[in-house]
Amino acid sequence: MKTPKISVIMPAYNAEKYIAEAIESILNQTFSDFEFIIINDGSTDKTADIVRSYDDKRIRFIDNSVNQGISTASNLGLELANGEYIARMDSDDISHSNRFEKQVAYMDAHPECGVLSASYHMFGDADRITVHPEYVGALDLLVGCYVAHPVTMIRKSVIDEYNFVYDKDFVCAEDYELWSRMVRVTKIHNLPDVLLEYRWHKTNISVSHAEIQANNVKRIRQKILDYLTHDRNMQHKVHDAIFNKPIRKIKLFGLTIAKIES
Repeated sequence: MKTPKISVIMPAYNAEKYIAEAIESILNQTFSDFEFIIINDGSTDKTADIVRSYDDKRIRFIDNSVNQGISTASNLGLELANGEYIARMDSDDISHSNRFEKQVAYMDAHPECGVLSASYHMFGDADRITVHPEYVGALDLLVGCYVAHPVTMIRKSVIDEYNFVYDKDFVCAEDYELWSRMVRVTKIHNLPDVLLEYRWHKTNISVSHAEIQANNVKRIRQKILDYLTHDRNMQHKVHDAIFNKPIRKIKLFGLTIAKIES
């Protein structure tokens, strides 16, 4: 069989409400040379039945009887992937039809780029467009996770060469932790194009597990600081420069006010 250009990896857990839209947004891509690895991670609803209802030879359906978590399911997808590029997809989002076409063209033209994400439109309980920096380095990742996971495309050769996997010890921030390691060996870029509809609702991990995510984000930031410098004093200076902006006191009409320095 011909090796596909892209391996699409989509874990799913109790996703019956939205998964059909997610699947169809992939099957209707203008760039069609892909395999679609859908991993049902022990769902107790009709997720598996919905996936089986699609008759498309590009779909490879893995039906796990027990829920093992998104990191384990994602790592299984990485292991099974045959494509030159790996495209991530979430089971409640919607990819624009030209997503793969634009991302493949960019990756083919920029062999130095190992991770490529894009802008996205948040919809549902929110309505806004997020545009991340064109180039993302270690310092950028220290400030924030400027790589939108569900619209990411990854070069498989980089995954294989460095044996990259998702670390399940970083629950709710597995992708951020992965980027914090990948940025050391490859380039991370973002397209300005909006290529994904990101569904925001109360069951999003960012909402339902906010405290766990926040704690793991702190751990990831410390890992990035450790990579940048082993000097603890320098780490504190870098951290303070980014997160603890100085406050300058100003006299106005005889009153003292405070201004955050930009």
